[in-house]
Amino acid sequence: MGSHDKLFKAVFSDPSNAIAHFEGFLPVEIASALDLSEAVHEPGSFVDVALKERHTDLLYRIPWRQKSDGPHQESDGPHRGVLLFVIFEHQSSIDSLMPYRMLTYAVRVWARWLQEQPEQKLLPPILPLVLYHGDQEWTAATELRELFDVKGVASTAQNALRPFLPKLQILLHEVAKIPDEQIPGQGVVRLTLLLFKHAQLQDVLDRLPQWEEEFRREVSRGAPGLRNVALLVEYLFRVNKQVTVEALVDFLTPMGDDAKEIPMTLGEQLIEQGRQEGRQEGRQEGRQEGEAVGLQKGRREEKLEVARKALAKGMSPPDVAELTDLTIEEVHNLAH
Repeated sequence: MGSHDKLFKAVFSDPSNAIAHFEGFLPVEIASALDLSEAVHEPGSFVDVALKERHTDLLYRIPWRQKSDGPHQESDGPHRGVLLFVIFEHQSSIDSLMPYRMLTYAVRVWARWLQEQPEQKLLPPILPLVLYHGDQEWTAATELRELFDVKGVASTAQNALRPFLPKLQILLHEVAKIPDEQIPGQGVVRLTLLLFKHAQLQDVLDRLPQWEEEFRREVSRGAPGLRNVALLVEYLFRVNKQVTVEALVDFLTPMGDDAKEIPMTLGEQLIEQGRQEGRQEGRQEGRQEGEAVGLQKGRREEKLEVARKALAKGMSPPDVAELTDLTIEEVHNLAH
């Protein structure tokens, strides 16, 4: 879950990337009335701590465009506009209470907004956008009214009850259902959505050539684009064990030396991270089972974890054995 969360936040916390996404997904009538170029990412999170393993949230404040209906243009006040609240659903399972959760989060957003603007007497509209990348089709409610238990109640009573019940409809975007050629945006925004859709599949490496133009677009942007490519490469490494350093080096080499270095550098960093995690595990187990036993087991687990990650990234068994001081037989056992 952390890999999905990291990529989503890194990409969509950048207003320019978020704007590209909003332009492609918001209803045209709403997008045309908003000054998306002035979108501001608001800090903070409104998601329940217990749900952070499955939800990541971002909040954007977007002003309305200046009105020009009459003889004089009317400037909107500094606090007028829309609050666009984005939830990214990490898990492939569906949250059946999503409209209720969105209402809860919206109330928290409004509460903070009123605290910061106590003189305001009207609330800003909140657009609740859910980005879902699971391959299971969304079958849960998308409106709050669907969650009220009125089954078996006479339709006349339901109609009479409806005005008294809150209504909230989420803007649901199912990435898996959008054909690749219709995924909007360009560069890192489009690539992020494509990877959310395909990165964990066995054929993801076969799909990379289809996205070469978008990768080249990022590389051509210099340092910012290369940082984005590094985020995408790291995500591929973390969510798909079939993705190797060699395969990504081959893919990125025609785009220049800086691009080619990214998978090699990240591969080394992941191996070092495995070492650090092994040491940490050893220290924790040492406290539980005794320092001597823990340290010995920690060193052993460290070697095994480094070996697993190195094999997953395409290193040959002899090189892995040399790197970890394991026997070639032990390495071969891990590889099968």
